[in-house]
Amino acid sequence: MKVEVHLHATLRLAIKGRKGQVIILDLPENSSIGDLLELMKIDQNPNHMLFVLNGRTTGLDQVLEDGDVLNLMTAVSGG
Repeated sequence: MKVEVHLHATLRLAIKGRKGQVIILDLPENSSIGDLLELMKIDQNPNHMLFVLNGRTTGLDQVLEDGDVLNLMTAVSGG
């Protein structure tokens, strides 16, 4: 299945050899967001990330479907 992944903020720099912010990935059926992070070798603490799938926030265990659009971004905090 194909999933469109949009990388935001510092995550754009997390993928070696990639300069753009949109990546189309071909994943096995029943892959979760956690599986996608492992495949992409994103070395970020998932607790410090925000996952927006098809316009809605979700978690690491969410199973992806063909044609999904996933936005990955680092959480922002202030003081």
